[in-house]
Amino acid sequence: MVLNRETVLKALHNETVDQVPTSFWRHFADNEFTNAATNPSVLTTNLTGHRSYYQAVDVDFAKTMLDGYFPYPFHGVKDPKDMSDLHNLRPIADDDPWLTGQVALANQQKEIAGERPTFVTMFSPLFLLKWALIEHYKEPLLLADKRFADMYEADPQLILHVLKVLGDDQKKVARALMTASNIDGIYYSTQEIQDPRTQTSKFFEEVMEPVDIDVQNTINAVSPLNILHICGFDGADNHLDWFVNYPLQVINWATETDGYTLAEGKKLFGDRPVMGGFDNSTKGVLYRGNKQQIQDKVHALIAEAGKQGVLLGADCTVPRDIDYDHLRWAIEAAHD
Repeated sequence: MVLNRETVLKALHNETVDQVPTSFWRHFADNEFTNAATNPSVLTTNLTGHRSYYQAVDVDFAKTMLDGYFPYPFHGVKDPKDMSDLHNLRPIADDDPWLTGQVALANQQKEIAGERPTFVTMFSPLFLLKWALIEHYKEPLLLADKRFADMYEADPQLILHVLKVLGDDQKKVARALMTASNIDGIYYSTQEIQDPRTQTSKFFEEVMEPVDIDVQNTINAVSPLNILHICGFDGADNHLDWFVNYPLQVINWATETDGYTLAEGKKLFGDRPVMGGFDNSTKGVLYRGNKQQIQDKVHALIAEAGKQGVLLGADCTVPRDIDYDHLRWAIEAAHD
């Protein structure tokens, strides 16, 4: 049974609750990088998937998926990998289909989610750029990080300019989402560039942090309740202590990969609400465990982190083929 909206909002506002809100999320498109501009049927897959999922699993809050709008349009640019072409990048207009489509999708997703607090995904400009540098599901994911680092090394000012354009466009999306939909907030996803040349405190402080915080300040200006997702998908690692100045209200990270438990992360981020606890991979207990193992994990997480400003979930999206019973068992134990 889904917890009532007020209980979930209390946890999100760092209050103590008797039953710990819990949610998981997954992709519904076979390829989340499918472009809605050229394959609009992906949006039907997205919405049908959310509807079926929320009927099958009583998650307490909704973190909806952006399948269809992962690819940024890069107006004026034929090939983002061509640095001479990147100089031609033009910002999106306020009525760009990439923006208005996200707002329409958010409204449809919120209708499906019902009274659940609902958060729509938005990605860091660094994600938007690096994802444009590979052919997804055909080239290795980390090749995007290498190509990003290559390009930054070759022309840092150009990459800073591109990130500024992408950041300003994401600010337009944030404003549109919060003025033209009735979602509860934004789930902002970011991740260090997984390459030794860029995974440094210097790059973080001079490039990544200013870009991310600029977007997040706009998010906070239009929405008082938002989630920072420090993404550890597919084993990506982040220096969690570098992110403490990021200003969003609720923090979600990969507890095992990044080396901070929920309680430790809560302390690190100045007692802000925290979310997560479960490894989202096919190697984790959520995917592989039996009912006893999964529920023992839930009880251990709550014993360690408490019930004030704590919400349970996974590091990131759960596998498409996960047994929904595993998610139900976790939610059941969190509500004990």
